[in-house]
Amino acid sequence: MILNNFKTAFRNFLKNKSYTALNITGLTLGMVASLFIWQYVKYERSFDKFHSKAADIYRIQYNGWQAGKLRFECAAAVPAVGPAMKNNFPEVLQFTRLYPVSGVMQYESPEQGLVSFMEEKMQITDTSVFDVFDVKLKSGHASTSLNGPGRIVISEKAARKYFGQTDPVGKTMRWVGADRNFGGSDKFEVTGVFANLPENSHIKFDFLFSYETLQGPSRDNTNHETSWGWYDFNTYVLLRPGTDAKALQAKWDKFLVDTRSADWNKFNRRQEFILQPLLDIHLGKVLLQESQPEDRGDEGSVYALSFIAIFILIIAWVNYINLATARSFDRANEVGVRKVMGAVRNQLIGQFLAESFLVNLFAAFISLAVVWLAWPLLSELAGRSIPTNYLLQPDFWIAVLLLFTVGSALSGFYPAVILSGFKPVTVLKGKVMRSGHGNILRKSLVVFQFVASVFLIVGSVVVYQQLSFMRSKDLGVDIVQTLVLKSPQAADSLFAKKMATFKSEALRVAGVKSMTASTNIPGDEIFWASGIRRQVGGPETSISGYTVGIDGDYVSAFGLKLAAGRSFDLDHPGENRRMILNRAMAEALDWKDPNEAIGQKVIQGDTFEIVGVLENYHQMSLKEAVGPLVYRYLPQFSTFCSFKIEDENYQSVLAGLEGPWKTLFPGNPMDYFVLDQFFNRQYERDKQFGRIFGIFTALAIFIACLGLFGLASFMTLQRTKEIGIRKVLGSTAPNIVLLLSRGFIQLVLIANLIAWPLAWYLMNEWLQGFPYRIDISPVVFVGAGLGVVVIAFLSVGFQTLKAALVNPAQTLKYE
Repeated sequence: MILNNFKTAFRNFLKNKSYTALNITGLTLGMVASLFIWQYVKYERSFDKFHSKAADIYRIQYNGWQAGKLRFECAAAVPAVGPAMKNNFPEVLQFTRLYPVSGVMQYESPEQGLVSFMEEKMQITDTSVFDVFDVKLKSGHASTSLNGPGRIVISEKAARKYFGQTDPVGKTMRWVGADRNFGGSDKFEVTGVFANLPENSHIKFDFLFSYETLQGPSRDNTNHETSWGWYDFNTYVLLRPGTDAKALQAKWDKFLVDTRSADWNKFNRRQEFILQPLLDIHLGKVLLQESQPEDRGDEGSVYALSFIAIFILIIAWVNYINLATARSFDRANEVGVRKVMGAVRNQLIGQFLAESFLVNLFAAFISLAVVWLAWPLLSELAGRSIPTNYLLQPDFWIAVLLLFTVGSALSGFYPAVILSGFKPVTVLKGKVMRSGHGNILRKSLVVFQFVASVFLIVGSVVVYQQLSFMRSKDLGVDIVQTLVLKSPQAADSLFAKKMATFKSEALRVAGVKSMTASTNIPGDEIFWASGIRRQVGGPETSISGYTVGIDGDYVSAFGLKLAAGRSFDLDHPGENRRMILNRAMAEALDWKDPNEAIGQKVIQGDTFEIVGVLENYHQMSLKEAVGPLVYRYLPQFSTFCSFKIEDENYQSVLAGLEGPWKTLFPGNPMDYFVLDQFFNRQYERDKQFGRIFGIFTALAIFIACLGLFGLASFMTLQRTKEIGIRKVLGSTAPNIVLLLSRGFIQLVLIANLIAWPLAWYLMNEWLQGFPYRIDISPVVFVGAGLGVVVIAFLSVGFQTLKAALVNPAQTLKYE
């Protein structure tokens, strides 16, 4: 019986090739889109799961409160937190701290000479990093590799980069400038090599320095162990399995109040140190001082794409149901004859489910082939290196089986019940053709399809507009035609003099208009945080702000506007005792008029005179609100050299800078980038999300129109004789097209009325996550609605026009 059902299904497919092709195409596209999206979602949710103790690892989030206001939320905590938790709470098994650093690393190879690279992924950490995380040592010992000063372990990638095939253990590397920054030696013995961290890690590093590096030669300096104010340490704790994190958080909060309140009350501030699950970091809220901010995911985007996958699948299944029930009239005689010949209802249900089974089976096989061939495209669209072995993992095949099984059942069951329920007497008398059976369901399903389509169009447009708004809005700072070199790390007592010589040489290079040196540039997160307060008056507590070290040309080079006062000027001696604020900091210090701040004294460790107030500008992307900033005259501590150039001929300028650079700073690689590209990297994840959202929205609309096209084709076929009669009686082709399309267009208009408020609410909620955002224009809804109406009309109109142009003599000759 089963084999006979499949044979009959094949005959039916061959008899109705176009109908079968439409169904298979729609289901295939639905499966492909869903599998792609679900694999992307799986990857985004896989971050940090490779750690065997991931479920019990928590990062300490630091929230700083001042005068009752939340001033910042930071991913880096203070160094005293880890020891305090471990020493006072038995639930805490271990802790580890990672202090991010960067610099030039060098190795003097006997064969290749000096090997030197600028490195960004470096951390100073303690030996317990191997107890908390799965950092697997290929060589060296976890208990001793980072025990003591002057020690370093490196990744396999770094080992190949500097040592080739030579065993690096026991070799000495030089961290250029480390002695200047930390007061110790700049030479480190390689004591181990660890396996490269997977890409789906929220924190990445190639170099791990021993924690004693922070202490330097002075054994009396314990600030890196005991400080409650120095918050540059990504701190992680490992809890005992089964620990109630919420209960521990409550006990920890009470401990902080009991031990830290006296210090807090002195400065009218409060500190929160919150247990943040390791597995929530990648898709959680973006905090200050994240380890890899450009790699962060977005939970809202993941949810949105998950819903799109579900929408696309449902739309594909709805197409099958609509077409199958629409064809029920065409197959009514078949059902009637088979029932007269003795077929029972269960047999007929089996027959129609077999057809659904085969259509979904064909779609599943085709979708597997498409997914396999197009897998590299998924990685390119997502901006992630999604492993191809995902296709071999059990959960992928479970997903395929689930899609196939659920699709076969959902898309086949209802049509099977409807088709098998016809009564032979009614069918053979032809009365079923006048029945409205299933009409309401078909209309409801069409409305659902286009509600989803309108919503997705509005969503795509809003996402695009918000991204365009952020990329095009005036930042208040000039970042175009700016070439940036990372400052030399090999600094000595002559560094300031060499930098001045380099600047004079650089200004002679053709195409260079200006040069400025600074510790930060626009788009670079500022880590130098400290409190600042007025010497007289102002808030009772210090205001936390971020400090940028600049030279005298920074303000003019970046086109910053002064709200009051002046910039730094070498004609004024003692500039290193003066300070510039941005307007946000001036207002936080209770100077509503920037002019009031000029000449006033503030305390930031030492006492400084305010000589200028800058208008606010966006140091970081528009996803972050402008915060309080402080500028000090510190050209000798520059991290970046920024060059304003006349055009975009960067290579020519680099060639001109290379000579003086190598002469003055030998051994320092020229590490450079273009500033506007560097700044816009902050929007790359949003841009990729918008691209994926738009592509799958178009796919969803295409599948919906595919079903509408098939449905219109079949309904037009059912009314062929009516069209012929209307033409004989004088109707024109346009009148017939409008008549037959009207019902479908009405459904699409109803879909618009449902989709508009839904889209407005959800997209407005999405926009609330941006401090600077667009207002959703009614034009977006009207445009999306009209667009869908036009698409639907074209899908339906093509079929109805074709039928309306047929000579009525051909359709009525047998009547």
